[in-house]
Amino acid sequence: MIASAWPSQLDDIWAKSPLHPDQGQGERLAEHTWNVLEKLAELTHLRPDLPDVLGVPQLWNRLFWACWLHDFGKAAQGFQSMLRGGEPWAHRHEVLSLAFLDWITDGLSEEDCRWIAAGIVAHHRDPSEIRIRYSGLWLLDDNPIIKPLAEISASVVDGLWHWLKEHSALWVSQLGFDSEQVQVPVLPSHPNATLDLRNHGADRAKYWLKSCARFVDSLARADNGPLILCTIALRGHVVSADHMGSAHVGSLPAPSFRNVDEMLARMEVTKHGLYAHQRRAASIKGSAVLVAPTGSGKTEAALSWASTQSDNGICPPRLFYTLPYQASMNAMFDRLNDKLFAGLVGLEHSRSTLALYQRFLEENHSSQDAARAARWSKNLARLHYFPVRVLSPYQILKGPYRLKGYESLLNDFFNAAVVLDEIHAYEPERLAIILSTVTYLRENFGTHFFIMSATLPALLQARLANALGGHASIRASAELFSQFRRHRLILQDGDLLQKGALDRIAESARTGQSVLVCCNLVRRAQGAYRELADRLREDSVEIVLLHGRFNGADRLNKERSIVAATGSTSENRHPVVLVATQVVEVSLDIDLDVIYTDPAPLEALIQRFGRINRRRLKGTVPVYVFREPADGQRIYGVKLVQGTLNVLEKNNEQVIDEEGISRWLDEVYVGEIAEKWESAYDKAYQEFSRSVLRPLRAFHSDDSLEEVFYQAFDSIEVLPASLQNDYQRLIEATPIEASQLLVPIRWGQFAQLRAKRKVLETVPGFPKVVDADYNEFGLNL
Repeated sequence: MIASAWPSQLDDIWAKSPLHPDQGQGERLAEHTWNVLEKLAELTHLRPDLPDVLGVPQLWNRLFWACWLHDFGKAAQGFQSMLRGGEPWAHRHEVLSLAFLDWITDGLSEEDCRWIAAGIVAHHRDPSEIRIRYSGLWLLDDNPIIKPLAEISASVVDGLWHWLKEHSALWVSQLGFDSEQVQVPVLPSHPNATLDLRNHGADRAKYWLKSCARFVDSLARADNGPLILCTIALRGHVVSADHMGSAHVGSLPAPSFRNVDEMLARMEVTKHGLYAHQRRAASIKGSAVLVAPTGSGKTEAALSWASTQSDNGICPPRLFYTLPYQASMNAMFDRLNDKLFAGLVGLEHSRSTLALYQRFLEENHSSQDAARAARWSKNLARLHYFPVRVLSPYQILKGPYRLKGYESLLNDFFNAAVVLDEIHAYEPERLAIILSTVTYLRENFGTHFFIMSATLPALLQARLANALGGHASIRASAELFSQFRRHRLILQDGDLLQKGALDRIAESARTGQSVLVCCNLVRRAQGAYRELADRLREDSVEIVLLHGRFNGADRLNKERSIVAATGSTSENRHPVVLVATQVVEVSLDIDLDVIYTDPAPLEALIQRFGRINRRRLKGTVPVYVFREPADGQRIYGVKLVQGTLNVLEKNNEQVIDEEGISRWLDEVYVGEIAEKWESAYDKAYQEFSRSVLRPLRAFHSDDSLEEVFYQAFDSIEVLPASLQNDYQRLIEATPIEASQLLVPIRWGQFAQLRAKRKVLETVPGFPKVVDADYNEFGLNL
């Protein structure tokens, strides 16, 4: 949209430097302001009833004027000189912008003005940072705002006044804000406005800065839920509008999942072809929990549910689809972006830029264009541009942990629809934090959740019920569970890595079967791969090793190879031996013939079994579980693994009844196992609610929590020393390709390497280099 009226007298006043040195013109202040207001208008259209829901009818009015005035201080000569290549400016333009607030106070209450001031002050930095910068206003008699404010020339002040006087009503109308949303003020007369700014502007800026500080201080002590939410919305909208306006993202795409029939058509499914649990999901408004077998269309059920969440014709402004692993996120991104929401899906995880780059390359983009497109898509996701987002629950936790920009992230959850897939995949402490956040968002932001899994023990179902409050429970029919009986459980003595076991696995491969060998530890998978590769050296059998300690390039090539050989919809299926860790549990849509696996918790084993006979074309096939090692291998609880083995012993050599899995789980989670799980969950839930969610307020990002967050919920990427020369060669030409050489490891593993002096010194900004072997087996720790 282009403004119908323009303050041409301010064309020499810039808000941004030129994008390129050879581009003489910077972005004009009025141009940037229009872009920000346009983004604000689009954000308000996503949630038109938000002011009424929050009980603050003046919300849009306050936001509009905060956005209009937010950069007025940039008109100072020192700032304009800096934009044109001059010396850095020593002041904050947000503070100078406050001097103009009194021009629009007609019809506004003191509270209105205080909120507008907070939106202006906090659109870049937390108010506490601004207060420190201008501590002299509290400690000294002099006013440091006088000098920079005097840098705004009389002619520019005159132009700013005429801009507001002559264009505000037109802009309000053109942007779609009616008189009930945004009131156009009666400005003070021209001579009085400019004279008051000269004589009293610095004092008025000081007044509003202090008023804002008191407001933020009182907010930190407040126990007023609506006030807390409204101020999150205030800063979230201002920051989002400003960032998107600065990035020139274009018009925000509207959500396109308002109609169930339309959604089903995009998925090439008819209502008659739906399972009962899918039809039930499509009829529910509000939160729900679904239990259904792997491969029974849970994704279709979730998307049908999302399309039913429209209220009074208003579609949920955002759909978040969460998964626990990057491979599964990448696969879901492809699925949603290819057929359902082309161009409307964002992908958010620590390696999403690389994943997007690889996809653009596949579309025959040059490496340079692919890199540019991947970075832009990543940037759009960071700006909350996409109506559909695929991410991990840990990305959502950046909000409660108050990482920079958290108000914008939280703002996106007002009335949003969230799918939590594979909820069983999280250990009790992390699950507690996730579900505590679910409770918080449901109670405060009106967020609806669709939680699904193939397996849910009773103690987890109880926690889900507490987190969701009133919700619908959906379970696939007994008949459908019966149809998904496709595995016969067979326990094996000893250890998968023993000679006799490896010989049997190799023989299975020689018969033309696709074989999955699943180990709990990377080093065990590496060992199994070596032994099987040696045994099958003379046979024409493809063997692939997959685990989490390959770099991005190798991981991608391996996943493509596996999907080509065993993917459910692949047209080039052929026998393969896949030796893998837990990365196969909820990642790739693959279908193999037989599995040999380490003992593990029951819910993990069921997910591993789900990769076998997935299409149910072979009747009932064996799934082999070894009895050793039964000590959990330091990644699972000893008693949990032993409890699982006890239940499996009772059902050995029986066809697995998919419907009975929940009963098996309830047999495992009893006594000491249940007590330990519940104790860990409840302690983490209460601690997170008390120390993170309860004090959550706007305007208080916490840099000290950033490292805590990443160490708790993310990995760190390291560069094997053997790949350092390759990395340095690539970083100059194609940085994204260089990033493909990095290997993710847990923070604890990194700490161990550092303690052993295996982390090498590098220059700032260079990846962490580790002295550890990297070869066809991946990173060897």
